[in-house]
Amino acid sequence: MVAALSAFALGGVWYGPLFGEAKREYAPRIAEARRNKVVTLGTTLLLMLVSATMLGHFFARIGPVVLAQKPWLYAMQSGGVALAFVVPALWTSYIHQRRPLRLALMDGGYWIASYLAMGAVFWALS
Repeated sequence: MVAALSAFALGGVWYGPLFGEAKREYAPRIAEARRNKVVTLGTTLLLMLVSATMLGHFFARIGPVVLAQKPWLYAMQSGGVALAFVVPALWTSYIHQRRPLRLALMDGGYWIASYLAMGAVFWALS
C-alpha cells in the first residue's frame, strides 16, 4: 500500500505543478475526468495497488537474501518493468491513437519515475 501511495502522490506532483498545464493542452478530456474526481482518483489508486502488489511479488520471488546482497536490484527490477513493459505498451497505444510525442514522453517519464518510487519504497521497507 505504501508503494502504491508513493506512485499516486508522485502523480499529483507530476501532473500538477510539473506538467499539469502541458497535460491539459494535449488531453482536453481531463476537464471531464475532474467532474467525477472521486471515481478517477479511486480507480487510479486501485490500479496503482495492483501494480505495486505485482512488483512486491517480483521482489518476494527474488528473495530477501539476494536483495540484501544486491540492493541495486530494486531499481533494476522496478525500472526495468517500466522501461520494458509499461512504457512500450503506453507508447504503442499512443502511436495508434496518433498522440503527440511530447505527451508520450511526459506520460512515459511519469511511469518510469513512479515504478522507481515504488521500488525505492520496497527497498526502504526491506
